[in-house]
Amino acid sequence: MQFSSTLPGTPSAAADDAARHGRLSVAELLDHLNHALVVLDEQGFVVGHNDAAHRLLELPQTVLAEGALIDDVVRWQIRRGDLRGDADAIVQRVWHHLRTTQTEAHPHVYTYTTASGRTLQGSTIALPGGGWVRVYTDISKHAQALAALRESEARFRSLTELSADWYWEWDAECRYTRLEGRTVEEHDLARHFLGKRPWDVFSPNRPQPRDWAPLQDLIAQRRVFRGWEIQRILPDGQSVWFSLSGMPIMDEHGHCTGYRGVGRNITPRKEAEATVQRLAFYDSLTGLYNRRAFQDQLRKAQAAADRSGQWGALYFIDLDNFKDVNDAYGHKLGDALLRDCAKRLQTILRDEDSVGRLWGDEFVVLLENLGDSQSGALWNAQMIAEKIRAELERPSIHDGQEVQVTPSIGITLFQGSHEAVEEILQRADLAMYQSKAAGRNAIRFFDPDMQAKVMERATLQHELRHGLREQEFALHGQVIVNGGGRIQGLEALIRWRHPKRGMVSPAAFIPLAEQSGLIVPMGQWILEQACRTLARWSSDPERSHWTLAVNLSARQLRQPDLVDTVLRVIDASGCDPKKLKLELTESQLLHDVEDTIKKMEALSARGIRFALDDFGTGYSSLAYLKRLPLSQLKIDRTFVRDLLDDPNDAAIAQTILQLADSLGLDVVAEGVETAAQFEALYAMGCRLFQGYHFGRPAPLDPADPASVH
Repeated sequence: MQFSSTLPGTPSAAADDAARHGRLSVAELLDHLNHALVVLDEQGFVVGHNDAAHRLLELPQTVLAEGALIDDVVRWQIRRGDLRGDADAIVQRVWHHLRTTQTEAHPHVYTYTTASGRTLQGSTIALPGGGWVRVYTDISKHAQALAALRESEARFRSLTELSADWYWEWDAECRYTRLEGRTVEEHDLARHFLGKRPWDVFSPNRPQPRDWAPLQDLIAQRRVFRGWEIQRILPDGQSVWFSLSGMPIMDEHGHCTGYRGVGRNITPRKEAEATVQRLAFYDSLTGLYNRRAFQDQLRKAQAAADRSGQWGALYFIDLDNFKDVNDAYGHKLGDALLRDCAKRLQTILRDEDSVGRLWGDEFVVLLENLGDSQSGALWNAQMIAEKIRAELERPSIHDGQEVQVTPSIGITLFQGSHEAVEEILQRADLAMYQSKAAGRNAIRFFDPDMQAKVMERATLQHELRHGLREQEFALHGQVIVNGGGRIQGLEALIRWRHPKRGMVSPAAFIPLAEQSGLIVPMGQWILEQACRTLARWSSDPERSHWTLAVNLSARQLRQPDLVDTVLRVIDASGCDPKKLKLELTESQLLHDVEDTIKKMEALSARGIRFALDDFGTGYSSLAYLKRLPLSQLKIDRTFVRDLLDDPNDAAIAQTILQLADSLGLDVVAEGVETAAQFEALYAMGCRLFQGYHFGRPAPLDPADPASVH
């Protein structure tokens, strides 16, 4: 070690001995360091250095001889190429560093590369009493590692800039913390996704939280995932598809700190797949299902019907005289007409219904969930077919030319998968030819008996509408008496005096009126006649105390303006609303209970009373029952009929009476046909009765002329 004994901070012999402890002296220790030390006095002369100074700085002994000025050392390094730049400027900078080091708390650090390629990091430390120590460390390997890292980073950036792939990182909570790549820049993904988890942003192909469960399970298990496809809708409305692949990031303790991976823009591939899908399963002209895809939909519908027990319907639709349109106006207009028909079918049908084009001008329609009874499904299928026919026969205009075609529609019903798809299609096709044979622009069902039922029902509906308009209906009433046989009121019952069929049973036309919607104007007519009757009774001392009960249909109850309608009729008739009783069934209460209660309370506020008809046959909740503004329960006739023979029916009747008593309600027993039934019910505590034993329904007083539309 070549240090002057008079240098500031030089260790004394005692310190040297203390440091040795039988090993090396301080000077020998400094010589063994891998750091070069050069000591300067306050004038900048070299007054000491260790052996590493020659090795790392690659300077000859003469340059670092005692008494050499730092300026000379620096200029020698400049001449050799270790330092690059103007010599005077570099010397001035060195002295600037020396002087500022005396006033700063931390040493000044700088880095340079020698002519031989060695990278050194230097720092200057001010010594107490004056002078400096310049320390040099060989950081060549570190510099090479940094250079390699920068090159790797540059290579990575080049790849992500030029590739459709992009790089991403998540934190431990799966939030995006880093997004890099050309695709990221093009779509501004960083702004939309940084700080969010993949499932925090809506994806059309994974709209529900459960759709992300497979990916979340892989992440929870710290497993690698590949090819996770996500569709995104960008702010500009563009739809893009990405494929994500990732692996966990583990720290030195084996703990997962997040995920990293790559994303790929797979939009072109998905668009190509969609094109292939369209070509394989969709008609290229109309965009509807082709024959193959429609058959698949029919198989799915059959399987669903197996599970639900619901009926479905298949329609085979052929455009009448379409060939004449092609011949007269050309195939271009004919194609436009087919596209228009396809759009019309899609517009009037439900989203869950399937529409296809088999070939030419032949369309097929698949409807599901038409009801669990064949008769109800028939009726629904007929109604929808009428809508289809009305829609397709509307004129359309193409290139200024008005064109009109009519459809011939064949329909077949199915329930379950016990029939082959081709068999169902063939049946609908045959039904369509029956429609053609009937003169075109017609609707026919495959089975003759089914067709007859549908036609009969359609005829009856037409006659029902006509009958309401022509005042063919009359209001009858059945008396309700007390235990002494004194009349307390009547229940209003509608009767149809058909000019050809004679007296038509309500069981034949009331369900049809419900399904067709005619029950609303019919119910309005009944209410008006009932209120006029009550108004006339009010002037008759014998009948002024009678009540008149009117049945409300489910459709009436769901009418938003029910309350206003009833009150308007009452006010117009001038009757006492306390004498009007509206009867509901338990099944009606299952639909929107809160709305029903609200309407009942509004009408009760005007004095109108409510009775719950057919009690015991439904599923009404007692929790709701006590909230309803009821004044009366009616024991259903099915319990009264076998009252004397079936202990269960007797127990039910007794229970209803006890329940009504606890709720403060009157009870009417319906369907009382014998004296024995009356006596048994009276013994149980029943005080109001209705049935053939007391009188059959009979016409009420002649009503004022009225018609209903």
